[in-house]
Amino acid sequence: MRAIWSLLFAFLAATLVAQPADYTLDTGDVISVVVLRHGQFSGEYTVPPDGHVVFPGVGSLQVRGLTLQRLADTLRERLSQRLRNPEVFVSLKQARPQLVFVEGQVKEPGAYPIRPEWRVAEAVTSAGGLRTLPERAIGTLIRGDQKYPINLADIFHRGDNRTNYPLQPGDLISIQAKETLRVAVIGEVQTTGFLNVPNDARLADAIAQAGGLTGAAALRRAYIDRKGEIIPLDLYRTFVLGDLQGVHNPPLQEGDVIVVPKNLQRYAIVGQVNQPGYYGIREGQPFLLSDAIALAGGVNNRAITSRITILRIEDGAVRRIAVPYLRFLKKGDLAANPVIQDGDVIYVAEATKLDFGTIFSAVSLLNLFNQLSISR
Repeated sequence: MRAIWSLLFAFLAATLVAQPADYTLDTGDVISVVVLRHGQFSGEYTVPPDGHVVFPGVGSLQVRGLTLQRLADTLRERLSQRLRNPEVFVSLKQARPQLVFVEGQVKEPGAYPIRPEWRVAEAVTSAGGLRTLPERAIGTLIRGDQKYPINLADIFHRGDNRTNYPLQPGDLISIQAKETLRVAVIGEVQTTGFLNVPNDARLADAIAQAGGLTGAAALRRAYIDRKGEIIPLDLYRTFVLGDLQGVHNPPLQEGDVIVVPKNLQRYAIVGQVNQPGYYGIREGQPFLLSDAIALAGGVNNRAITSRITILRIEDGAVRRIAVPYLRFLKKGDLAANPVIQDGDVIYVAEATKLDFGTIFSAVSLLNLFNQLSISR
């Protein structure tokens, strides 16, 4: 009999050696408890979700987080109240599945068997991917009592893996949608209408979500209608100068209406250009005579560029400005390439004699056009 017990003891010892010394028990583990010479206290047990296991002669014990050796020592101590020098051995018969858990804003939340070298991105992909844009999600890795923030936009948009943490069994990845604000964007943007933007969004974020500005946007006449309060904006500073932290890129509030008016500044160009007519003056940078001529298709081969005339209405009268444009073309003289203003009429002559009938007709039509635009 002693030989049989020796063999059994050797088998159990070998089994124990095969177990990881620091293995901690958790839900789903199947353990075997052997109390030598007292089979009524032996058995197999599966660790339930609450971690409490009822052992004969001992009662309920919380085993989650205990190592196999620690559990054996605890059982031995408790059984010593009933048995003399009990010999207790605990072994892992079947390890729990090695899982990670993904919850929240993914297409298929649940538990997934962890694979070698898995990181956050692989677990999210296995869960079907995100149900929202990465920049509109809040990610958190929960590992026991520790929480680690996950920047999903960095991971999926910029390839920045600083928060793409390597995973461990039992990790929980929680992905929640950011709180949003309901705002409207109307006017000269690519897509007008209502938007749901993150609660920390600024004006530029909403315009970007609306597809950006159109070429006809009046950058310096935009505003926010905030429940009747008008907040003027200079979008030139925000989008051209890149001042994203300034007062002209304010944080948004629920119900804001962002209005981007159409740029109504116009000039006329007549004479020897390929496409004479009326054109808008682009905002965002000085609009020069060379820009105006280029927008009209350039001058034709009959044009006299040594003197181009600009007619400008000032104080109700027409001022005639002679520009030696050829000096700009040949010598780069910036003074010969002036800024064009709203209401200007540019005349590119064919001969030295100016056709004032054509010029004054253009001035009258442009002035009438501007008055109609303002009245609207």
